[in-house]
Amino acid sequence: MKGKKLKLITLILAILVICLVSFVGVYTQNMNQMQNQVKGYDLTKDLKGYRELVFEVSDATEVLDAEGNVVGNTDSYSDETIESYSYEKTDTKVNADEDLNTENYQKAKSIIETRLKSLGVEDYNLSLNTENGTIYVQIPENSSTDHVVSNILQVSNFELRDAEDSSQVFMTNDDIKNVSALYNTTETGTTVYLQIEFTKNGRDTLKEISTGEYATKEESDTTESTDNTSNSTEEENVSESEDTAETNETTDGSENNTTEETSNETTENTSSDGESEESTESTENDNTEEDTQKEIVLAIDENGMITTSFDTPIEDGIIDLSMNQETTDVDTITETLQSTSTIALLINSGKLPLTYRVTENNYINTDISEDMVQKVIYGIIILAIVALLFMIIKFKLKGFLAAIAYIGFVALDLLLIRYTNVSISIESIVAGVIILIINYGLIYQLLKVKETDAEQRKIQYRNQFKSAIMILVPIFIISIIFVFINLTKLNTFGMFMFWGILLSILYNYIVTKNMLD
Repeated sequence: MKGKKLKLITLILAILVICLVSFVGVYTQNMNQMQNQVKGYDLTKDLKGYRELVFEVSDATEVLDAEGNVVGNTDSYSDETIESYSYEKTDTKVNADEDLNTENYQKAKSIIETRLKSLGVEDYNLSLNTENGTIYVQIPENSSTDHVVSNILQVSNFELRDAEDSSQVFMTNDDIKNVSALYNTTETGTTVYLQIEFTKNGRDTLKEISTGEYATKEESDTTESTDNTSNSTEEENVSESEDTAETNETTDGSENNTTEETSNETTENTSSDGESEESTESTENDNTEEDTQKEIVLAIDENGMITTSFDTPIEDGIIDLSMNQETTDVDTITETLQSTSTIALLINSGKLPLTYRVTENNYINTDISEDMVQKVIYGIIILAIVALLFMIIKFKLKGFLAAIAYIGFVALDLLLIRYTNVSISIESIVAGVIILIINYGLIYQLLKVKETDAEQRKIQYRNQFKSAIMILVPIFIISIIFVFINLTKLNTFGMFMFWGILLSILYNYIVTKNMLD
C-alpha cells in the first residue's frame, strides 16, 4: 500500500513539473534579462502573416574596376557608387540572351526551393512564370525572414583561379563534391572553418597546382648566397685595412709619388664600384623576378575569400578555410558559424543559372487576428474544464486523479509538438481538438473499470487499450500519409494527429493506468 502511494505521489510531482515547464517555462538570466529557455511555438503564415516576394530575371550589365576585373553589376552598384570608385559600366549583360530559356527558369526555381528548405523554411508557396522566368514566393514572417531573403538569390559562383590573371580558372562549382561548416576548439578559443571537398577531377587539379608553380618557394639558397657575400666583404675590408697601414709607413720623400698613385687607384676603384652597383642592381632585378610567388584566389561571386600559395601539397582534395580568428566570444562564434553554414548550403544547393533581383518585398498581414485565435483557445479551455469537472463529479477521487493525468497529457503534448518542429496552423488546431477528445474518451474508458481483483483489473485495462488501438490504427495511418504530403494544411494536421495519438496511447498506459490502479 505504501508503495502505491509513493508511486502515485511521484507521478503527480512529475506531472506538476511538466505542467510548470510547458505552461510557465524555464527562465535563466542572460544580459541582465530573464529569458525563457523553453522553445516557442512555430506559427504558420496563415496565423502570423507572411512575406510576399517577386524575383525577376535581371537585365543588369557588368561593372569593372580600374584593372578590368568584374566587381559586380548595375543592380548592386548605383551610378554614384560607380563614379566614386572610378568603376566602369559595360554593355555585357549578366544574363546572356541565349540563357533566357525555360530550362534555366525551371532550374532556378528548383535551386531556390532547395535553399528555402535548407534555410529551415517549410511553410512556403513557390510559383514560376515560364514565359519570362519571374518567380513568386510566399514565406512566413519571423526573425529569420530577412536572412533568408538576403541569401536566397546569391548566384554562388565558385572559382579557384590565378591571383593575377582572372581568366585562368582552375576549378568551378562542377568540381565541388561537398561544402560544410566546421569548428575546432582549443584551450585558447574556437576557430570556424569552411571545408571544401572536391570531386576526383578537382582533387587531381588541386594536387597539380599545389605542387607546381603555386607551391611556396624556398628561400634557403638566397640566404646562403647572402651569407657568402657578407664573408667576402669582411675579407676585403681586412685587406684594405692592411694596405692602408703599409701606405702610412711610406717616407716623406715619396709622398708625391704616393699621392699620384693613390689618385690613380682611386679612379680605378670608382670605376670598379660603378660596375659593382650595376651588377648589384641587375642581381636584385633577377632575384625579384625569380622570387615572385604565384598565388591562387578562392572566390565566390567575385568576392575573394582567400589569396594564398600552397606550403604543402594537397593530396586529399580538401581545403579548410579559416573564417575567423581564434576567439572565446560565444556571440562571435555563433554568428561566424551561422554565416559559414549559409555559405556552405548555398554552394551545395548549386549555382543559379541566372542572376535574379528582388522587385517586390511586401509583408502581408493575416486575415486571422491574434485576438480571434485567443478566443478559440479560451473556448477550448473552457470546454475542457467542464468535461474534467464532469469526470470528477461522476468518479470522485479517481476522477480527480484522471483530471490531473489529463492536464499532464496536454502539457506534455504541447512540449512535444514544439520540440518536433510541428507548426501551428488552423488545421493543426483542429487536429489538437480531436486529440483532446480522443484522449478524454480513452481515460473515460479506463475509469469505467471497477474490478476489485488486481488480475481482473489488469485484464480489463488491457482490453480497453486493445479496443482503443483498433479504433485509432486507421486514423494513425491516415495521419502518417498526411505527414508526407507537401502541403502545409495537411502536413501540420497529420503531424499533430501522429504525435497526439502516439503520445495518448503511451502516456495513458504508463501514467494514467498506474495512477488509477
